[in-house]
Amino acid sequence: MSRRLCALIAAAVLPLTTLTAPVASAEPTSGPDACAYHADQAGFTGDALVEAIAVGMTESHCRPDATHRDDNGQLDQGFWQIGTPDGSLNSCYLNPACNSEVAHTMYEAQGEKWLPKWRASYGTPRYQEWLPVAREAAKPYLDPRIGRVGVLSGGTLSVKEGSLWSSWTTQLGGVAKFEIDGNRIGVLTTGGDVMVKEGDLFAQWTTQLGGAKDFHLAGGRIGVLRNDGSLAVKDGSLWAGWTEQVGDVKDFDLTANRIGVVATTGEVSVKEGDLFAPWTPQVGGVKDVELAGNRIGVLRDNGSLAVKDGTLWATWAEQTSDVRDFDITPTRVGVVQSGGHVRVKDGDLHAQWVDQLEQGVEIELSGNRVGVRQSHGAFQVKEGTLWASWTEQAPSVSQGDLTHRR
Repeated sequence: MSRRLCALIAAAVLPLTTLTAPVASAEPTSGPDACAYHADQAGFTGDALVEAIAVGMTESHCRPDATHRDDNGQLDQGFWQIGTPDGSLNSCYLNPACNSEVAHTMYEAQGEKWLPKWRASYGTPRYQEWLPVAREAAKPYLDPRIGRVGVLSGGTLSVKEGSLWSSWTTQLGGVAKFEIDGNRIGVLTTGGDVMVKEGDLFAQWTTQLGGAKDFHLAGGRIGVLRNDGSLAVKDGSLWAGWTEQVGDVKDFDLTANRIGVVATTGEVSVKEGDLFAPWTPQVGGVKDVELAGNRIGVLRDNGSLAVKDGTLWATWAEQTSDVRDFDITPTRVGVVQSGGHVRVKDGDLHAQWVDQLEQGVEIELSGNRVGVRQSHGAFQVKEGTLWASWTEQAPSVSQGDLTHRR
C-alpha cells in the first residue's frame, strides 16, 4: 500500500472533532465551481475533470456537507458521496479537499473509470443535464499548466518542468536569487541585474533593470526593488515600460492586480487595480508581506503572522506566532517556525494546521504543491493533499521555488 493512500486512510479515520466546518473564503465552498476547484487540486484533468464536476453535481449538488443514508445503513458524504459502511460521520469525507482526493484515488483504482462506484449518477439523465454546467465550471482549469521546480545551488540555477521526477535543465550561473511564475523565470544576478525569460526552458534572457536587490513576478507583472529602496513595476511584455511606485521600501510582493509594500518604517500599504491605483494603509510593525488572490499576509517584527481575505479593508485573522518564514495561496497558509517546525493549513483562515516537516528554513506554496528547504540544504516537495509524501528534489540548495501542474 502506498504512503499516499495510507495518509488518506489515516485522514479518513480522524475523529469528527478535528473537522473544521467550511465557511466562505476566497475559493467557492459549494456548487460546480467548488467541485471544479477541488477536483483540479486532486488531480482530475481534461474530460475527467468535466465528468467529476457532473458526477459531483448529480451526487450532492457539490455540497461538502451533503449526506445520504442508504437502505443498508451506509452513510454517503460530501461532494462525491463517499460512504462509511457503519453509517458514521467521517471528517475526511466532509472536507472538500480530502473528499476530492479520496474520490480521485477511487477513480484511479477503477482504471480511471466512474463505474461501478458512481453507477447511480454517472451517465444518468441527471448527469447529462449537468454536463453543460460542468464544462463551464471546468473552463478555467483546462488550459495546460506546466508545473516547474527550480533550485539554486552554488550560484547556478536549474529548473525542471512536469512531474517531480523530471530531469533538470541548467539555466544560468552567477545567480543570487530566482523566481518562477507561469512560463516566466526571473533571476537577480550577483551583479544586481534582474533578467527574465519567457517561454520554454531554453528561451533567451532579457535584462530588465540593474542596481536591484529584490524582484518578483506575477502574471504579466515584474516588480524590481532597487538598492536605493525605490520600487518600479511593469505590466505586459518583457519590453513594457516601467512605472515608478514608491520609495523607502524594504519588502514588497505583487499579484496580477495588487501590489503590497513594507516601508522602512514597517508600515504596510497595498494598492489594487492598475499600476496608478492609490495606496491603502494596512498595518504597522511588519517585516514581510505576501499577497495571493484576495489574501494579504503580514509577518510582524515580533514573529506573529496575520492574514486577511477579501477586500483591502477586511479584518485580520491572527494565525500563529514564532514564525521565521511563511507563504500563502488563495486557500493555503504555510509557516516555518523558529525551531524549524513546518505547518500548513488548507481552507479558510480558521482551518486547522497540519504538521509537515522538521528542520525547515523556507517554505514555498503553489496550488497543491508544498516546497520546503531544510537547514541541511535539501529541497523537499510534495504534491496533492497535506498528507502526501515528500520527494527530495536536490540535496544542497540555497533557494527553491515551484509552480504547480494542471
